[in-house]
Amino acid sequence: MDTTALDELIAQVRGTVTALAEAEKKVATVRTELSDENYKARLEASSGLLKDVTPIPKAATSGWVPADQ
Repeated sequence: MDTTALDELIAQVRGTVTALAEAEKKVATVRTELSDENYKARLEASSGLLKDVTPIPKAATSGWVPADQ
């Protein structure tokens, strides 16, 4: 293999490494976005469940207690 062919091969490898690094950044960005969307969806779902819960009112008491107790 001559020097020119070796230099071309090195340039191709460097280009591939650069493209791979860019692709990894895009994957990390998409993964983060999906994680954020999933978290927000779970949060909205759980807050929706909490809104549907109606507290049970306490029974009114007069303070009267039967004499035998």
